[in-house]
Amino acid sequence: MIRKRNLIIALLLIGSALNAELKAGTDAGDMYPPLVCAERGSEYYTIDLVTTKNVPGTGLAKGKAVMKFNPNPFGISITKDGSYQHRLDIKLNKVNKPQKGTFVAWVTTPNLDNIKTLGTLDKNLETSGTVNWNKYIVVITLEEGVPKSDSSMWSGPIAFRGLSRSGLMHTMAGHGPFAQEPCAKYGYY
Repeated sequence: MIRKRNLIIALLLIGSALNAELKAGTDAGDMYPPLVCAERGSEYYTIDLVTTKNVPGTGLAKGKAVMKFNPNPFGISITKDGSYQHRLDIKLNKVNKPQKGTFVAWVTTPNLDNIKTLGTLDKNLETSGTVNWNKYIVVITLEEGVPKSDSSMWSGPIAFRGLSRSGLMHTMAGHGPFAQEPCAKYGYY
């Protein structure tokens, strides 16, 4: 009993001595790295927009849609049904601007049963909009004119497309046990 008590006292003394030495030797800022917000560049919040090569001038182009949570005094924004409300910031690079028409961003559910206009891309090929779905597809089309905000479908050719992270998950139902289906070609990983 006395032996256990002495061992516990010795361990407590050693622990407190080490703690005091650590505090004296370093500043608290040196011990812990600064917190970094994953606002930009986090791959889990970025959707790669892949060119379909159906529109001239987009063959070598790339694009990104960065998902952010809408600012809210309570942390994150949700809809009445409890779904997260995301803000998508879309930017295209290496695109030869078309002589006729404008690029328009859309979002749709994977079944294409709900379609929403995000916005028309500006002269810097950027736009932002909100999405209320968990799984969705981002579609950039080349439209003859600016569509109405309540448009339910695009009419021009699809120039870019991308899947949300949750939309990338798919089953192996259509694959045989030894099938070499190039899923990455279709946007799946």
